[in-house]
Amino acid sequence: MNPEQADDWKDTVLNDVFEAIAASEALNSILIFKGARVLACYLPDTARQSLDIDANCTREFLERFPERASRAEWIERELTTAIGRHFEAQNPVTKVLDSVRVSPQPPKAHPLGWDAFEVRFRINDLGRASQRGVPALQLDIASPEALTEHSTAKLSVGAQRVRAYTLERITGEKLRAFLSSTPAHQQKIARTGVLRVKDLYDLARIVASVQVEPGEFWNQVCIEFRMACESRGVSCTGWTTFDAVADLAKGLYDKEPTLPKDLSFEASWAAVKSIVQYLERQGVTPFEFPLPLGATAGSVG
Repeated sequence: MNPEQADDWKDTVLNDVFEAIAASEALNSILIFKGARVLACYLPDTARQSLDIDANCTREFLERFPERASRAEWIERELTTAIGRHFEAQNPVTKVLDSVRVSPQPPKAHPLGWDAFEVRFRINDLGRASQRGVPALQLDIASPEALTEHSTAKLSVGAQRVRAYTLERITGEKLRAFLSSTPAHQQKIARTGVLRVKDLYDLARIVASVQVEPGEFWNQVCIEFRMACESRGVSCTGWTTFDAVADLAKGLYDKEPTLPKDLSFEASWAAVKSIVQYLERQGVTPFEFPLPLGATAGSVG
């Protein structure tokens, strides 16, 4: 497959995998879905593909399985059952689960308990049996975060319903995710990373759908954003924190091959600025959150 074909294939098959997970009562009891794939459910006209599935696990899951190895084994077993059952039930059968591999992240236990899992699985596409280069698919499961009663809601996936972040929570988390990738925060945690310019595009799509003005939606975004930042020790002075990386963001945004061309950097940046300025007017920023108690530079990812 060429890169464009591979992305189209991954996006389509991940829809099937999402439905398979949604049909599993066991997996639904421990996963809260988020990210671009959930955003696409709220904003179906968005042009950006989502090439993975993102979720958080629940605190109850971690308490139920105190050992990291047992958590990974349970996730692998339940995913294998759910995805295999889903594809076997198709008529005709066009895809077959080949393998599921669950890797704890980081490889050693996180010093603050922020243990996550990277799940990679391979699907044999019977319609492409003679074609090499069918890509692996990915599910990222992050550690639990503090949530309000308004942070999640039931979301329809196929014929089932899953627990997922609300649009307000996704908005707050995408703002936090962008900030956490800035050089200033990366220096704070003694890590290196790439600025998450995809979040700028997603935030602009949200603004296009929900105008930034006083009201229940954006007031809840204020709550979700601050809570998301506090849980990961992310600080923000307001627009100055964003503006400090404007040139870097533009360069990366303009070169990002996976971003659609319907929104320029200038349009996306202006949309994000309207959100951040609303946060400033509401007194949400500035704030400075230290790394959680017990963290040291280089220990937080």
